[in-house]
Amino acid sequence: MEELKEMERTYKKLLSAGLLTLLLGFALLIFKPLGKASLYIGLVVFALAFIPLELAKRTARRMAVIAFRGG
Repeated sequence: MEELKEMERTYKKLLSAGLLTLLLGFALLIFKPLGKASLYIGLVVFALAFIPLELAKRTARRMAVIAFRGG
């Protein structure tokens, strides 16, 4: 049970980091605070946002497997 609690904290951290990075990428693409460079930086940030989101997805799958085995 303690393992699930720790994985839940990790999941929440990864999900929030990914969503905030995604939001930052969208903001750079929409508002263009750096001019033309915002487009390229926004695309890179947007692409990098999927790394923590993918890790969160994998953590959620592991949590589901542990919960089904334990329950």
